[in-house]
Amino acid sequence: MPKDQEQEKEKVRKFARRYCELSGYKLNPDMKMAEIVIEGLAKNRVNKGFQYCPCRPLTGDPEQDKLKICPCKWHKDEIAADGHCHCQLFYK
Repeated sequence: MPKDQEQEKEKVRKFARRYCELSGYKLNPDMKMAEIVIEGLAKNRVNKGFQYCPCRPLTGDPEQDKLKICPCKWHKDEIAADGHCHCQLFYK
């Protein structure tokens, strides 16, 4: 993994932990799965400039795609309904 992507992974990990502290959510207890999502977020930060949810396809329309920046627009509703967000990074 490129050095800049490894640095971004660490930033995403810190973001995710901090977001959990502030929101009351938890990270996926399956750390292997959480790391897959974190890696996808880091890749998007490096390649696309934002930590877009790796589980959601981008349209190319900046207005639509900004809703997919983690934590995405839908994550709270998904957690309320399913116990976790679509990407399975954040849990109730």
